[in-house]
Amino acid sequence: MTYATLQVDAADYLHRTDLTAKMPAFVTLAEAYLFRELQVKDMALSVAGTTIGEYGTLPADFGTVSRVTATVGDAEYNLDYKSPDYSTTLTYPSAYALENNQIRIFGTSTGQAYTLYYIAKLAPLSTLNPTNWLHDNAYDLYMYAVALEAAKYIRDAQEIQTLTPMVISLVDSVRRLSERKGQPANGSLQIKPRR
Repeated sequence: MTYATLQVDAADYLHRTDLTAKMPAFVTLAEAYLFRELQVKDMALSVAGTTIGEYGTLPADFGTVSRVTATVGDAEYNLDYKSPDYSTTLTYPSAYALENNQIRIFGTSTGQAYTLYYIAKLAPLSTLNPTNWLHDNAYDLYMYAVALEAAKYIRDAQEIQTLTPMVISLVDSVRRLSERKGQPANGSLQIKPRR
């Protein structure tokens, strides 16, 4: 299934053949909603960098921060998030902020090594990019979200009423899937006594 198939399937769901020219716009609107609502752990990446002054560059596909670490000597330290107006007199990496599309590492100077762990943005579908993670793993959500945007356009109140809770439920389902992927499938938590 591809970007083109998604458009056809959404129009077929609504039993409409007159929406072909509008379907790319409906896909874009559906993606705007879905990309805001979903942070998929399968899209987790990391990138190492070094600062120039206190600043480092964010990757082009940056979505949200998972965590930031700084390397001092042979040790790697987790940094806490602080607001961009945070001030410190410390001379070692202590915290980070996102500022002007850059990452700021407080208490550093040029050359500080850091690692940014982040959730990448999902790439929008297009004729040049016919598939993405969400399309491959939650096609039903994608299709119903596109159909919902088309139903809003044609002002079909009954379909809007049907599709809205369906899309919300499928978003929750994808969130749960993403959470489950980070957990063991079977086994139990075992607490070992101290010795």
